[in-house]
Amino acid sequence: MPLVSCRLCGKLFTSGGPTVCASCLAKLDDLYPKVREFLRDNPKTEFNVETVADVMEEDIRFVQALVDMKYLDRDMETRVESPTNKARERLASELQKSLRDMKDAAAKREAAKDVAASYGQQRHGGNTVKKS
Repeated sequence: MPLVSCRLCGKLFTSGGPTVCASCLAKLDDLYPKVREFLRDNPKTEFNVETVADVMEEDIRFVQALVDMKYLDRDMETRVESPTNKARERLASELQKSLRDMKDAAAKREAAKDVAASYGQQRHGGNTVKKS
């Protein structure tokens, strides 16, 4: 695994994926619920990363990292009602229906093969496929 410099504290560590060291990731895990609760408690107030960090007395790098890593969504209530999410839900529903239909069609094809095989076995006796 390559050596990577943590994007928050600068410490070197080995990583195959994330660019945040384990100790900074633990800090982010602790900070996330606090920031999310703060934003939920103040839904009508507009904040930027600097303001949230100042009000919560947290390091701005960690609050910005939560935003950059897409952990925070400021418009949680709006997002639920958005047309984009309705479209996604509709597409997900259509995909599930399509997958169920494909599964049912595959089961019917298998049943048809079984019927054809048993007809051939009845008609011609034994296995219908000759092995070489």
